[in-house]
Amino acid sequence: MIEATIPIRALSINEAFQGRRFKTKDCKDFCEDFLRVAPRMQILRGIVEVEYKFHIVNHKLADYDNMIKITQDLLVEKNLGYIEDDRKIYKATIYKIPCEKGRERIDILIKNYDILKI
Repeated sequence: MIEATIPIRALSINEAFQGRRFKTKDCKDFCEDFLRVAPRMQILRGIVEVEYKFHIVNHKLADYDNMIKITQDLLVEKNLGYIEDDRKIYKATIYKIPCEKGRERIDILIKNYDILKI
């Protein structure tokens, strides 16, 4: 099991790209910050389930699904490597939690998932 708290504001997919394929400066900065502050842990192999808790200020305006893509891609980043491939995420639970400015963060819980128990 992997538990990590990333003490930065989640980035929306709308903020991450300009046009179709070009990452914005905000996206590059977010990725660098994420990788800098994320705790290092041993990779979890196989099929997994992930729980995301996005603590955000503008919770009434934010779509939770817009915050998942960039964060999820970072879970397989070579410099971090919490999981081997995001295609092996078979279950995800997402929470959007209101918070005060300056207290934004992302809590991530990753566990092995037994697909036979479905």
